[in-house]
Amino acid sequence: MQISRRQFLKRSALASMIGAVPQTLWAEPRSPLQIPPVIDIGRGRPVRLDFRPSQTQFNKGKLVDVWGVNGRYLAPTVRVKSGDFVRLTYINSLPQPLSINLQGILASTEMTGSIHHKLEPKSSWSPILAVKQPAGTAWYHSDTMLNSAFQVYRGLAGLWIIEDDKKRSTNIPNKYGVNDIPLILQDQLINSVGKQAIDAEKKQFFGNRLFVNGQESPYLEVSRGWVRLRIANASLSRSYELRLDNDQPLYLIGTGVGYLESPVEMPSVHLAPSERVELLVNLNEGETVSLISGEKRGILYKIGQLFSEEDELVDNVILEFRLQGLPAVFDSTMTLPPFDLEDFTLKIDKERQFMIMPFDRVINKKRFDPKRIDFEVKQGTVERWYLQSDEAIGFTLQGAKFIIETENRKPYPRKQLAWRDTIWLEKDQVATVLVRFEHLASDAEPFTFGVSDLMLRDRGCMGQFSVK
Repeated sequence: MQISRRQFLKRSALASMIGAVPQTLWAEPRSPLQIPPVIDIGRGRPVRLDFRPSQTQFNKGKLVDVWGVNGRYLAPTVRVKSGDFVRLTYINSLPQPLSINLQGILASTEMTGSIHHKLEPKSSWSPILAVKQPAGTAWYHSDTMLNSAFQVYRGLAGLWIIEDDKKRSTNIPNKYGVNDIPLILQDQLINSVGKQAIDAEKKQFFGNRLFVNGQESPYLEVSRGWVRLRIANASLSRSYELRLDNDQPLYLIGTGVGYLESPVEMPSVHLAPSERVELLVNLNEGETVSLISGEKRGILYKIGQLFSEEDELVDNVILEFRLQGLPAVFDSTMTLPPFDLEDFTLKIDKERQFMIMPFDRVINKKRFDPKRIDFEVKQGTVERWYLQSDEAIGFTLQGAKFIIETENRKPYPRKQLAWRDTIWLEKDQVATVLVRFEHLASDAEPFTFGVSDLMLRDRGCMGQFSVK
């Protein structure tokens, strides 16, 4: 976009003034991170999740209407142990129909629901969910046909934490909200009166402000040492490149559906929409450390932003850690749950190819049709899927899990082997994944697959499959 000579002179003068300001004065006042309340499941205790209007402040002093669960903006964390039976009660107190997706909870659609299981306003549903899977981090959110993006953006998103008996053999932080920190990432566009804005006509949505658990780029006071982060990307279209601003590594330990054999040291971790990761960070040195998205920014970047018309984040700090106490003398070794390599020895029953054209909203030249089942698979089988997209995009599926076999015709790193349900596809590159189908889905309530961008998904870039 071109700017006038008057705009250019005005921005140049402002940039000169900004350049003379000490960089310490650029620091934005941050709010403390809010930790979502946790609902612990035990011995058949019922879980009541009331999806209803709520209020919050995106701009300080401006209370605005949003949506959430149980009277709060966003949703509480549900924590369950593998082997439990969860008595759920969903209540729709919203003015619109609602469908819920338990992304990462592996069970039949009779228990989890589907895009076709619609709750009308002032109605409820009470399924009993059998949780039979290893530990991981799932998330639940609106999956309403043609309207999931708007409803998630309004606040219908939260975490599920699954624990299992292997927890006792691990040595990783596990005190929820203390050194085991849940982070729900959403980019927002807030108008002058403090309300969420969204252009439903755009193909994708990119807000210019980053919110974490409903707080804009907050801070968290933590004791020095290891901290575990459970991160869910609840943004509609934006992916994130996670890193620390002190150039220290992140340690990837989990993918939402499964854990790695051991922590993998990485300079950055990419996070697609709908993807979850578990990370360890060593916060033993310094006074403050920030988890950021993209590159570290300085004064020159801020000046350059004056001339940018892109949908960039005003502040790319996800969370600022303020370190408390003395450095630890001994650096304990982090150990993960026992890793069974035989679980990944897979016999391929069938192969499928998927060509995705996100902006045309088609997969294999077909747009979503709620009355069409794209394919049927047999329970207990494994398939090799070839995935290719003409745009960089996230891809996800429900009710099943996969491992990444190759990316761009290169074997995926052995050290990053783990079960997943979401992958980032680079433009025009082919990825192969091995998908295991363990849970049933009928033609009336099938599982879905497709792009994880909720804007494009609502417009038809998805499909359906049944498991018999």
